Amino acid sequence: MDLLKNVFQYISDLGAAVTMPIIITVLGTLVGIGFRRSLRSGMMYGVGFTGILVILDLFLGSLGKAASAMVERFGFHLDVIDAGWTLGAAMAFSSPLMPVAFVAIIGINLLLIMAGFLKTLDVDLWNYWLFITGGVMIQQLTGSFLLGLVSVIVFAIIVIKLSDIWAKGAWDVVGLPQGVTLPHLDTISMAPVYFAVNAVLDRIPGVRDWNVSHESIQRRFGVFGEPVFIGGILGAIFGVLAGYDAKGVLDLTVKLAASMVLLPRVIGILMEGLVPIADGVRDTVMKRLSGRQVYIGLDAAVGVGHPSVMALGIVIVPIIMFLSVILPGNHVLPFADLSSMPFYMLWAVIACRGNLFRGIVAGTVGSAIYLWLGTFVAKLYTGAALALKLEVQQGASAISSISAGNPLYSLLIAIAKIFCG
Repeated sequence: MDLLKNVFQYISDLGAAVTMPIIITVLGTLVGIGFRRSLRSGMMYGVGFTGILVILDLFLGSLGKAASAMVERFGFHLDVIDAGWTLGAAMAFSSPLMPVAFVAIIGINLLLIMAGFLKTLDVDLWNYWLFITGGVMIQQLTGSFLLGLVSVIVFAIIVIKLSDIWAKGAWDVVGLPQGVTLPHLDTISMAPVYFAVNAVLDRIPGVRDWNVSHESIQRRFGVFGEPVFIGGILGAIFGVLAGYDAKGVLDLTVKLAASMVLLPRVIGILMEGLVPIADGVRDTVMKRLSGRQVYIGLDAAVGVGHPSVMALGIVIVPIIMFLSVILPGNHVLPFADLSSMPFYMLWAVIACRGNLFRGIVAGTVGSAIYLWLGTFVAKLYTGAALALKLEVQQGASAISSISAGNPLYSLLIAIAKIFCG
């Protein structure tokens, strides 16, 4: 068991930018597109993904510092600190559940594809931590390793199935290649809420006709509607809200403008490597499994480069901070995960078909739910982290995160509380 845990820990330490090119090279070779072509695809994916990480570090780092400055400037004080998704990842990779859960997820995924229940093969091994962290909390609540493992499998099945159901939306709205899906738990589990909000807006006369898309902004404002200016304007506004001086505002303006322009371009490099693999998997599976379709599940990072996703991710930061203060029953102070808001807003954009007005409404509702549910899981989340001897933030009665406030964790925790006491 220790050997298996060490193997998966080593894979985790390599990071997605290294492990995914290896997986893609092996997968491409297995589906018959040839080693050299598979190797090129894997390397191009690795180059593109590395570029995404570099640009997101620039974007998220700058946005995170500005958000921290806003927290300090406006004197927000709540007793549950948002420790960010990284603590959840640390919980997963520190847990005895991790090696067994990895093998179980892969095995169940393959079996359910062969049975025809699932279409997505989730090769995004790094983000298996999201399934495992949920299981860690169930184990902490029930004291049962087995129930923790079962909950990991349940999380994986639900998330992969959701990625199957809404695959076409991701293809159409954010331009993912056909055959690629996004089984990313803390983002896609909020998608039902976003789709529900969009359905409600569809039924409101007048409002249902309001369409503020990236394309309509560009048509209306010409050059000032291009991503470089949208990012720059939002960066300037955010810098002012953070209380930056002129130099700081200009620096944030340029960095967010650069992110809006560069991210879609490096995602294009990633897609250059990904498309041959997706085509090869589809063709091979259709031949061998009587025409059955199989998709490839990847990190949500491949979808956040769309200008509407980036713009909504920036706009929603001051909104969720304001909500944290006025929402009755909320105790979570948004902090570390604020810089990841484009990820949490990805499905708001997809559900609302790129309509930014609707995306802001849906994103506001989703943000409130992230906060409430982050409060709901905080005590359990803190206990699980302490049980694994992880360092938690001082000066707070508990820790949580926007990531941990996803609906799927809370749903299974609520069920477990009902049946296990």
